[in-house]
Amino acid sequence: MFRSIAATRAFSSTASNKFAKIQLLGRIGNITYKETKGNRPFLNYSLAVDRYAPNDAPEGKLTVTDWYSLSVFDDKQVAFFQNHLDKGAQIYAEADIKQKTVQDEAGEKLVYTTMYQTRYEVIRFPKKKEPTAE
Repeated sequence: MFRSIAATRAFSSTASNKFAKIQLLGRIGNITYKETKGNRPFLNYSLAVDRYAPNDAPEGKLTVTDWYSLSVFDDKQVAFFQNHLDKGAQIYAEADIKQKTVQDEAGEKLVYTTMYQTRYEVIRFPKKKEPTAE
């Protein structure tokens, strides 16, 4: 019975657009809020992702931290970041990833990787800031 159900499952091969996605789980580092030339808000932020690498880690540690830079252009996501997220928040992020190859003035090929966040989930909100006494 199970074999017949699995054998009849079909997948569409009509999708012609090629894409690349990345999934990251880490802690937010710096957040930079900006505006496009058309005055549309967006942000760039860094995400620290720990990976198990005992051979590459400093002595006494088993993990290495890799840093990724993501851009967010969705208005709702930008507003949520501004109002609720800060350095130290732990999030799961999905992003479209693209690479662009250019040549510099010396003829060297440079590869730029850009990540545009498409979805995220907050795993842990940042610690609340202590009110400053004046």
